[in-house]
Amino acid sequence: MMAMLLGGCGNQITGTREQAAGGDHAAEEAAAADNGKTDNADETTAEETEESQTPDEAQTAGAEESADADANTDTDSPENREKKEMFGEDCIAGQCFEVELNRCEGMVWFVPYAPSVTQPEFRMEVMRNGEVLCGIKPYVPAKAAGKSFQSLDAVSFWDVNFDGFTDIVTIVTYGNTQFAVVYYGDMFGYEKEYWSFFSEEELSDYLSEQAKAPMSIAGIRDLLTGGKKNGEFESWAESYEAALDLSVMEGWAASETEYGGKFLYDLIYVDEDEIPELVSGRNGYFVNLYTYKDGSLSMLMTHWAYGAMGNSGYDYAPRKNNMRNYNADQAGAIMNTYYMRINERGEMETPMWIESVNYIDKNGNGMLDEDEEFGEGPVYINGEQASPEEVDAVYDAYDMGDYAPIEGRVTEEEVRGMLKELSVAAGKENGLQIYD
Repeated sequence: MMAMLLGGCGNQITGTREQAAGGDHAAEEAAAADNGKTDNADETTAEETEESQTPDEAQTAGAEESADADANTDTDSPENREKKEMFGEDCIAGQCFEVELNRCEGMVWFVPYAPSVTQPEFRMEVMRNGEVLCGIKPYVPAKAAGKSFQSLDAVSFWDVNFDGFTDIVTIVTYGNTQFAVVYYGDMFGYEKEYWSFFSEEELSDYLSEQAKAPMSIAGIRDLLTGGKKNGEFESWAESYEAALDLSVMEGWAASETEYGGKFLYDLIYVDEDEIPELVSGRNGYFVNLYTYKDGSLSMLMTHWAYGAMGNSGYDYAPRKNNMRNYNADQAGAIMNTYYMRINERGEMETPMWIESVNYIDKNGNGMLDEDEEFGEGPVYINGEQASPEEVDAVYDAYDMGDYAPIEGRVTEEEVRGMLKELSVAAGKENGLQIYD
């Protein structure tokens, strides 16, 4: 649970400009469109062959892969020898995979290493072109503490929490104890990518306790979503049930004191359609926002923090597809206003950002210095200085008025009741029966 908060906030604290945008940029969106893929792609991109088949899923070079313990155990095979030449004799060659991470430029290698004389612990790395993008600290649950690493039995790659970043799911054995671990992926930085993978401990412990022995990737997916991949949900209600289930498995729904206040939910109508958006979070601390489109669930806001560091929170104009955020820097010396919306691909985008400088920057260093005073400074629209008339025109075009806060107000049990009520009403209207 802690790891999810850290990973989710990674894009929020790297800079004021990126914070409300959730890390989305027009260039990234255009590139995704050109490549014909979305940020929440949950599929392989290479053709599967007979040699690549495993008991769980396809072992390919795409966005989602898996391998069982016996998938490629011939350490003397040409393929494995080549991997050991690339990554060293300590690499677990049969579980090294070249994969595509959502929102990552180019293919990367997932490389696990067995304990050795120089590195006595099991470890994992993500590499590209011979460079280590990040190391992954293995999570070992209490029931396996003190036992020796035996094997990496399976690994798979998909977006477990629907936030648009590829996650890593592993099945590992220490001693005679087998357990599953989910590592949530996150990326920040725009001139250079900085990737990280954090273990989601409470979710991992839940899956390890509930999975049937022997564990498999298919069994893990069955626990998470009833076996469905993102894009296969039959209704928005079903997808939101999966998001609610995940919050329970992560431990958020039951926790009330770690970050203050209850973990609450709501259903709100952000855009113009009749499908509500799902809100969850801890009011005054952070918020999550989910939307549904064409069988897919997308997490638009992933633990977006507010209530501190000048961030007042996130608002929306009901059914107008317009969200707003005020964020002050340097104790109010700079005020940022962001306007966000859900684009046609079901992703968050920030078409408008207004930066108002409220001091006289005599030396032009972009900082309020001791010898400088507050006063009316320049205003920038999407990074370009603008005239007062241009600023007024932007506010007239983007500020919709009658905003409401994006925050939870009901419990998990209550929001499930709302889901059932709304989906039953929608089903009757369309001649369907969604709930029994």
